[in-house]
Amino acid sequence: MLRFKYGDLPDMLIFLITIFVFAIGLVIMAFVIPQISEGMETAGMNASVEGQSAIDELTELGVNGMQKGFLFLFTGFVIGLMISSFLVRTHPIFLFLYMIFLGITVFLGTYVGNAFEQVVSSDALAATAASQGYITIIMQNIVTITLVVGALSMIIIFAKFSGFGNQNGGTM
Repeated sequence: MLRFKYGDLPDMLIFLITIFVFAIGLVIMAFVIPQISEGMETAGMNASVEGQSAIDELTELGVNGMQKGFLFLFTGFVIGLMISSFLVRTHPIFLFLYMIFLGITVFLGTYVGNAFEQVVSSDALAATAASQGYITIIMQNIVTITLVVGALSMIIIFAKFSGFGNQNGGTM
């Protein structure tokens, strides 16, 4: 059944939504983790050297670990999308359908970027979002990133040579 699958149009839309969900989730986690660390310090759990070290590591995870993890996941998603673009066989007639779907995805990317901006500009998350540089930069430029990744994916899908993986047994 999967042998005759000729490409997946919503890959870019799935990429966009996944990045948005991870960005919102990690900004919220970056907000919550320092609150937990402060609560642990006021509760007296930092009385020993090991306790203070654990609280400091938790705070460091909330400040720097979240944005580095997001950048790692984002890079992995882009690489995975490029690899899947190379491995999918697609007839060139689908080029216009891909272009239309990429346009729709870029259009929806403006709404996703604005939704992220609305969430992180709230009073509670503004300071946290300012400390999460990688997440904020990627989400502020999500439309451009989506367009570039989608165009590169289309180039990879439609520019590869057609003899690779011929299903007709070598005959045209």
